[in-house]
Amino acid sequence: MEINAITEDEIVVILSRDDVSLINNALNEVCNGIHLDDADLHTRMGFHRDEIQAILKTVNRAGRQMKELGDRRRS
Repeated sequence: MEINAITEDEIVVILSRDDVSLINNALNEVCNGIHLDDADLHTRMGFHRDEIQAILKTVNRAGRQMKELGDRRRS
């Protein structure tokens, strides 16, 4: 992981395939693995389930795109 830029509102980060996989797996576990009711999830994470799921969806999509690019390069 490499940090490219930091502002008061954003951090621009370069993630490796392993970094993306780790983040994807952790968010997936929080959303779909361990059972936390919505109130407990919000207390522990500071975000609502739908917000976490939206980030998971974006990270998952990016991971799939990385894999597709790698597959094309190897073909």
